[in-house]
Amino acid sequence: MENKNLNNFSVKDKVIVVTGGTGGIGRGLVKGLAESGARVAMLSTNEAKSKAVESELREQTGGEIRGYIANISDEESVEAAFARIEADFGRVDGLVNCAGISFVNPLSEMPMDRWSSVMDVNLKGTVVCCKVAGKYMYKNSWGRIVNISSLAATHGKPGYTAYTPSKAAVNAFTFTLAAEWAHLGINVNAVSPVMVVTDINRKQIEENPGYLDNVLSSIPQGRACSAELLLGTVQFLLSEASSFVTGQTIGCDGGAQNGDVAVIKPVESM
Repeated sequence: MENKNLNNFSVKDKVIVVTGGTGGIGRGLVKGLAESGARVAMLSTNEAKSKAVESELREQTGGEIRGYIANISDEESVEAAFARIEADFGRVDGLVNCAGISFVNPLSEMPMDRWSSVMDVNLKGTVVCCKVAGKYMYKNSWGRIVNISSLAATHGKPGYTAYTPSKAAVNAFTFTLAAEWAHLGINVNAVSPVMVVTDINRKQIEENPGYLDNVLSSIPQGRACSAELLLGTVQFLLSEASSFVTGQTIGCDGGAQNGDVAVIKPVESM
């Protein structure tokens, strides 16, 4: 007998906007959501790259994917992009705030303009996109917002005096907005992955031999996160199945949030 409850987990035909859609995590989520039947609008700042990724992912998935150019920290730019998205797709059901940047440096050597740029993209960009997307979701009294945070939001690490505060603020913004919009039928949640190897941190990994191994040794599952590993949690939060889940920050970290594999040798068998 068909389990009709499984349909609650579906994102088929839902219009989902993904910011940072051409980046490492965003691109993977766009691909996965399209393969699940979602109609995907991806925001980015690079028109040539957007067109290339759009074409490639359309061919790979056979899904409806369209790219739009916007500066997410500029409200007018985001407003214009969402107006085009609604004109093309007819509505906005979900938003995944995936765009993010990092600048790793000791505070004593941190150029404040670089610190501000991290805050502008990671925090202000998330706030602006939520504000604009909410107007469209309000029309249908239904919406799902997923902010991509980071395990770094709760873990201090030297050199991360811009990135860590930006993601901690995203978490605080998430549960605040969730409370503000709960009565509107709009759910707001965050997902906090452990390290995902992307262009943002690849240089740091390459320049610091042993760094990645050290990070992996602190993750009980012994592996980094990826867009593919994030997809299930993100898709759940975009679906009807998450109707009573809002204001949450959900770890996708292989047990790293509460695990400590450095103190004992892992059990080899049961």
